[in-house]
Amino acid sequence: MTAARANPAVEEARTALRAWFDERFDRLRVLSEEMVAALNLDARGNIEISDSVRRRLKALAVRFLAEDAAIDGCGLIFAHTALGTENGHLEWWVREDETRFARYSFGVVPGADRYYDYEHLEWFVRAFDEGAPALAGPYIDYLGVEAYVLTLTVPAELDGRRVGAVGNDIQLRDLENELLPMLLDCPVEAALVSRHGNVMFGNTSRFLPGDWIPETIEGYARASASAPSAGVQLLYARD
Repeated sequence: MTAARANPAVEEARTALRAWFDERFDRLRVLSEEMVAALNLDARGNIEISDSVRRRLKALAVRFLAEDAAIDGCGLIFAHTALGTENGHLEWWVREDETRFARYSFGVVPGADRYYDYEHLEWFVRAFDEGAPALAGPYIDYLGVEAYVLTLTVPAELDGRRVGAVGNDIQLRDLENELLPMLLDCPVEAALVSRHGNVMFGNTSRFLPGDWIPETIEGYARASASAPSAGVQLLYARD
Protein backbone atom coordinates (compact mmCIF):
# COMPACT_ATOMS: atom_id res chain seq x y z
CA MET A 1 0.00 0.00 0.00
CA THR A 2 1.03 3.64 -0.20
CA ALA A 3 3.77 4.41 2.30
CA ALA A 4 3.62 7.35 4.66
CA ARG A 5 7.30 8.15 4.20
CA ALA A 6 9.85 7.43 1.51
CA ASN A 7 13.51 8.02 0.80
CA PRO A 8 13.82 11.65 -0.43
CA ALA A 9 15.24 10.42 -3.75
CA VAL A 10 12.25 8.08 -4.16
CA GLU A 11 9.87 10.91 -3.36
CA GLU A 12 11.63 13.09 -5.93
CA ALA A 13 11.17 10.38 -8.58
CA ARG A 14 7.52 9.94 -7.61
CA THR A 15 6.91 13.68 -7.87
CA ALA A 16 8.58 13.81 -11.29
CA LEU A 17 6.50 10.87 -12.54
CA ARG A 18 3.28 12.44 -11.26
CA ALA A 19 4.17 15.72 -12.99
CA TRP A 20 4.78 13.87 -16.27
CA PHE A 21 1.42 12.11 -16.22
CA ASP A 22 -0.41 15.25 -15.06
CA GLU A 23 1.07 17.20 -17.97
CA ARG A 24 0.02 14.52 -20.47
CA PHE A 25 -3.54 14.48 -19.17
CA ASP A 26 -3.66 18.29 -19.19
CA ARG A 27 -2.67 18.26 -22.85
CA LEU A 28 -5.39 15.71 -23.59
CA ARG A 29 -7.97 17.90 -21.86
CA VAL A 30 -6.99 20.81 -24.10
CA LEU A 31 -7.23 18.56 -27.17
CA SER A 32 -10.64 17.34 -26.00
CA GLU A 33 -11.92 20.91 -25.68
CA GLU A 34 -10.57 21.82 -29.12
CA MET A 35 -12.02 18.74 -30.80
CA VAL A 36 -15.42 19.12 -29.20
CA ALA A 37 -15.49 22.77 -30.32
CA ALA A 38 -15.10 21.56 -33.91
CA LEU A 39 -18.30 19.47 -33.81
CA ASN A 40 -21.71 20.24 -35.25
CA LEU A 41 -25.13 18.94 -34.20
CA ASP A 42 -27.92 17.96 -36.55
CA ALA A 43 -31.57 18.95 -36.11
CA ARG A 44 -32.15 16.07 -33.67
CA GLY A 45 -29.20 17.05 -31.46
CA ASN A 46 -26.95 14.23 -32.65
CA ILE A 47 -23.34 14.80 -33.64
CA GLU A 48 -22.90 15.16 -37.38
CA ILE A 49 -19.56 14.07 -38.88
CA SER A 50 -19.31 16.15 -42.03
CA ASP A 51 -16.26 16.51 -44.27
CA SER A 52 -15.56 19.94 -42.80
CA VAL A 53 -15.73 18.57 -39.24
CA ARG A 54 -13.39 15.75 -40.18
CA ARG A 55 -10.89 18.20 -41.68
CA ARG A 56 -10.88 20.25 -38.47
CA LEU A 57 -10.41 17.14 -36.33
CA LYS A 58 -7.59 15.98 -38.59
CA ALA A 59 -5.76 19.29 -38.22
CA LEU A 60 -5.99 19.08 -34.44
CA ALA A 61 -4.87 15.45 -34.30
CA VAL A 62 -1.94 16.00 -36.67
CA ARG A 63 -0.75 18.98 -34.66
CA PHE A 64 -0.99 16.96 -31.44
CA LEU A 65 1.03 14.10 -32.93
CA ALA A 66 3.62 16.42 -34.48
CA GLU A 67 4.24 18.08 -31.11
CA ASP A 68 5.18 14.81 -29.36
CA ALA A 69 7.15 12.14 -31.21
CA ALA A 70 6.43 9.58 -28.46
CA ILE A 71 2.70 9.46 -29.25
CA ASP A 72 1.57 6.82 -31.75
CA GLY A 73 -2.02 7.88 -32.31
CA CYS A 74 -4.74 10.15 -31.00
CA GLY A 75 -8.31 11.15 -31.62
CA LEU A 76 -11.94 11.42 -30.58
CA ILE A 77 -13.98 8.32 -29.82
CA PHE A 78 -17.75 8.84 -29.86
CA ALA A 79 -20.37 7.23 -27.67
CA HIS A 80 -23.09 5.57 -29.75
CA THR A 81 -25.71 7.65 -27.95
CA ALA A 82 -24.06 10.87 -29.11
CA LEU A 83 -24.41 9.77 -32.72
CA GLY A 84 -28.00 8.53 -32.53
CA THR A 85 -27.00 5.21 -34.10
CA GLU A 86 -26.05 1.69 -33.06
CA ASN A 87 -22.80 2.05 -35.01
CA GLY A 88 -19.75 3.51 -33.36
CA HIS A 89 -17.41 6.12 -34.76
CA LEU A 90 -13.79 7.06 -34.16
CA GLU A 91 -11.82 9.91 -35.62
CA TRP A 92 -8.41 8.41 -34.92
CA TRP A 93 -5.11 9.45 -36.49
CA VAL A 94 -1.87 7.47 -36.40
CA ARG A 95 1.76 8.26 -37.04
CA GLU A 96 3.20 6.68 -40.19
CA ASP A 97 6.62 8.30 -39.84
CA GLU A 98 8.06 11.57 -38.56
CA THR A 99 6.11 13.71 -41.02
CA ARG A 100 3.17 11.60 -42.25
CA PHE A 101 -0.07 10.88 -40.42
CA ALA A 102 -3.09 8.86 -41.52
CA ARG A 103 -6.64 8.29 -40.35
CA TYR A 104 -7.25 4.73 -39.18
CA SER A 105 -10.48 2.99 -40.14
CA PHE A 106 -12.13 0.75 -37.53
CA GLY A 107 -14.88 -1.83 -37.83
CA VAL A 108 -17.79 -0.03 -36.17
CA VAL A 109 -20.83 -2.02 -37.37
CA PRO A 110 -22.07 -4.54 -34.76
CA GLY A 111 -21.82 -8.10 -36.06
CA ALA A 112 -19.45 -7.24 -38.89
CA ASP A 113 -15.96 -8.66 -39.27
CA ARG A 114 -13.38 -7.09 -36.94
CA TYR A 115 -16.08 -5.19 -35.04
CA TYR A 116 -14.37 -2.94 -32.51
CA ASP A 117 -16.67 -2.88 -29.49
CA TYR A 118 -14.77 -0.07 -27.79
CA GLU A 119 -17.59 1.03 -25.47
CA HIS A 120 -16.77 -1.92 -23.20
CA LEU A 121 -13.03 -1.30 -23.04
CA GLU A 122 -11.49 0.08 -19.86
CA TRP A 123 -10.06 3.24 -21.40
CA PHE A 124 -13.51 4.23 -22.74
CA VAL A 125 -15.57 3.13 -19.73
CA ARG A 126 -13.44 5.04 -17.25
CA ALA A 127 -13.38 8.26 -19.30
CA PHE A 128 -16.96 8.23 -20.61
CA ASP A 129 -18.98 6.41 -17.96
CA GLU A 130 -16.97 7.57 -14.94
CA GLY A 131 -15.87 10.94 -16.30
CA ALA A 132 -12.28 10.54 -15.10
CA PRO A 133 -8.83 10.58 -16.70
CA ALA A 134 -7.88 6.99 -17.42
CA LEU A 135 -4.84 4.93 -18.32
CA ALA A 136 -5.23 1.40 -19.68
CA GLY A 137 -2.51 -1.10 -20.47
CA PRO A 138 0.02 -2.13 -21.33
CA TYR A 139 -1.67 -4.42 -23.86
CA ILE A 140 -1.05 -5.60 -27.42
CA ASP A 141 -2.41 -2.91 -29.73
CA TYR A 142 -5.61 -3.49 -31.71
CA LEU A 143 -3.96 -1.83 -34.70
CA GLY A 144 -1.56 -4.74 -35.01
CA VAL A 145 1.76 -3.01 -34.40
CA GLU A 146 2.91 -6.09 -32.44
CA ALA A 147 3.98 -3.90 -29.52
CA TYR A 148 2.72 -3.16 -26.05
CA VAL A 149 0.88 0.16 -25.80
CA LEU A 150 -0.89 2.22 -23.19
CA THR A 151 -3.97 4.34 -23.85
CA LEU A 152 -4.62 7.60 -22.00
CA THR A 153 -8.13 9.09 -22.19
CA VAL A 154 -10.16 11.99 -20.84
CA PRO A 155 -13.90 12.70 -21.17
CA ALA A 156 -15.22 14.64 -24.17
CA GLU A 157 -18.12 16.95 -23.26
CA LEU A 158 -20.29 19.17 -25.45
CA ASP A 159 -22.54 21.73 -23.72
CA GLY A 160 -22.39 19.78 -20.47
CA ARG A 161 -23.23 16.48 -22.20
CA ARG A 162 -20.65 13.72 -22.33
CA VAL A 163 -20.29 12.58 -25.95
CA GLY A 164 -17.26 10.29 -25.83
CA ALA A 165 -13.59 10.32 -24.98
CA VAL A 166 -10.42 11.84 -26.36
CA GLY A 167 -7.24 9.82 -26.06
CA ASN A 168 -3.81 8.91 -27.25
CA ASP A 169 -1.71 5.76 -27.53
CA ILE A 170 1.92 5.51 -26.54
CA GLN A 171 4.07 2.43 -27.02
CA LEU A 172 5.50 1.00 -23.81
CA ARG A 173 9.05 1.29 -25.16
CA ASP A 174 8.53 5.00 -25.80
CA LEU A 175 7.07 5.48 -22.32
CA GLU A 176 10.10 3.71 -20.93
CA ASN A 177 12.44 6.01 -22.87
CA GLU A 178 10.61 8.99 -21.35
CA LEU A 179 10.39 7.81 -17.75
CA LEU A 180 13.12 5.25 -17.04
CA PRO A 181 15.74 7.97 -16.36
CA MET A 182 13.59 9.03 -13.38
CA LEU A 183 13.75 5.49 -11.97
CA LEU A 184 17.47 5.17 -12.63
CA ASP A 185 17.98 8.12 -10.29
CA CYS A 186 16.40 6.11 -7.48
CA PRO A 187 18.95 4.64 -5.05
CA VAL A 188 16.73 1.58 -4.47
CA GLU A 189 14.99 -1.00 -6.66
CA ALA A 190 11.91 0.57 -8.21
CA ALA A 191 9.31 -0.15 -10.89
CA LEU A 192 6.29 1.52 -12.43
CA VAL A 193 3.13 -0.54 -11.92
CA SER A 194 -0.33 -0.23 -13.52
CA ARG A 195 -3.60 -0.06 -11.61
CA HIS A 196 -4.00 -3.81 -12.15
CA GLY A 197 -0.58 -4.61 -10.67
CA ASN A 198 1.32 -5.25 -13.91
CA VAL A 199 4.88 -3.99 -14.18
CA MET A 200 5.52 -1.51 -16.97
CA PHE A 201 9.29 -1.29 -16.48
CA GLY A 202 11.79 -0.79 -13.68
CA ASN A 203 15.40 -0.12 -12.79
CA THR A 204 15.97 -3.74 -11.79
CA SER A 205 15.68 -7.17 -13.40
CA ARG A 206 13.73 -8.32 -10.34
CA PHE A 207 10.58 -6.82 -11.89
CA LEU A 208 10.12 -7.43 -15.61
CA PRO A 209 7.53 -5.85 -17.93
CA GLY A 210 4.25 -7.74 -17.68
CA ASP A 211 4.97 -9.28 -14.27
CA TRP A 212 2.02 -9.17 -11.91
CA ILE A 213 2.79 -7.79 -8.47
CA PRO A 214 0.50 -8.53 -5.50
CA GLU A 215 -0.89 -5.64 -3.47
CA THR A 216 1.69 -6.24 -0.75
CA ILE A 217 5.20 -7.62 -1.16
CA GLU A 218 7.68 -7.94 1.69
CA GLY A 219 10.32 -5.24 1.75
CA TYR A 220 8.56 -2.98 -0.74
CA ALA A 221 6.08 -0.12 -0.62
CA ARG A 222 3.95 1.71 -3.17
CA ALA A 223 3.25 5.37 -3.81
CA SER A 224 0.88 7.01 -6.27
CA ALA A 225 2.64 8.24 -9.41
CA SER A 226 -0.36 9.65 -11.29
CA ALA A 227 -3.88 10.92 -10.76
CA PRO A 228 -5.79 8.32 -8.67
CA SER A 229 -8.13 7.51 -11.58
CA ALA A 230 -5.14 6.61 -13.79
CA GLY A 231 -3.83 4.32 -11.07
CA VAL A 232 -0.10 4.32 -11.86
CA GLN A 233 2.03 3.46 -8.84
CA LEU A 234 5.71 3.53 -8.01
CA LEU A 235 6.81 0.27 -6.38
CA TYR A 236 10.07 0.71 -4.45
CA ALA A 237 12.27 -1.12 -1.95
CA ARG A 238 12.12 0.20 1.58
CA ASP A 239 15.43 1.42 3.01
